[in-house]
Amino acid sequence: MRCPECKHSQKYREGSRCKKCNYLFVFRRNVDRISDYALRQTILRLSDGGQQAFTATQLALEICRIWRKKAMSMIAAGVVVAVIALAIGLFLKPAIGMVTFLILCPLVLWNVTRSKRTFPYYKARVLVERYHQAHPIAALADGQAFRQQSPTVDPQELQYAPERILVVEHDALVDLLVRNRFHLQHKTAVVSRWGYPARVFAACREFLRNHPDTPVQVLHDASLAGFGLTAQLAVDPQWAFAGPRLVDLGIARTSLGQGATLPWLPPDSARRSGRFSADTSKMLRSGCRVPIDYLRPKPMMNLLGAAVVSGALLLATAASVEAGIEFGGDDFG
Repeated sequence: MRCPECKHSQKYREGSRCKKCNYLFVFRRNVDRISDYALRQTILRLSDGGQQAFTATQLALEICRIWRKKAMSMIAAGVVVAVIALAIGLFLKPAIGMVTFLILCPLVLWNVTRSKRTFPYYKARVLVERYHQAHPIAALADGQAFRQQSPTVDPQELQYAPERILVVEHDALVDLLVRNRFHLQHKTAVVSRWGYPARVFAACREFLRNHPDTPVQVLHDASLAGFGLTAQLAVDPQWAFAGPRLVDLGIARTSLGQGATLPWLPPDSARRSGRFSADTSKMLRSGCRVPIDYLRPKPMMNLLGAAVVSGALLLATAASVEAGIEFGGDDFG
């Protein structure tokens, strides 16, 4: 084990505390398939050296990328099966070796193919939660950053004149966008559908009263719940002040019907893997969703920046925004 704090290396049998700096190790590589040191390096890359906030979804997907890179390819799997069958044939009988090859080869190749269609998202989220409990991740946007602020209504809470109000589906996205200064760069007040943060929500309500032509854009995941979010807000008494100004920014259902293979996450209550699929209808019926934060922070900021100006979030541009990294490829996301 290599300590992410002091770089000291020690063996598992020497304990779960670093002998040099007393750091508490959380993971065992042979069980969790990742080490504390590797996760710390992943956090540094994802946060751009601590400059960018990110969500638990983004970090979990990053862990899945690591696992995916290390997964056995079809060629490697075929070679392993051939070597095993050859060894059996040499030590026992050639016929037994041939039978072994014919039995193992389809099974191994099926498993490799299946692993390329899925990714262990739930397992990765569990690891993120375990690590965050032991070593709080400062860059993690978890929807708690502005929870303790006073709810006093102050129209001057917005220290800039917003050109629009952006309503996001999850509280964690508020923290992500605000901590990464999206609201300042694009003159956009950001609140969640639940009215978080309370002071900004109250300020937005007051601002719309004085500037009724300000657009209110709604940003949501690609899911059945997300597609209905704008309509839900339109009849929600808490959002009565926004009323006819609500504009659905996306992710739009139409943007999913272009044959692109996207990463679908299981329902939050499901303990199963995510899946790459272009079958939108099937994924939606099963309760799966494509989250807004499936991209890394910087590409996501760029994509949303273009979206709030153009009025539409186009997933078709996501692959190019992600600097050549494709979902469903050898290095998804």
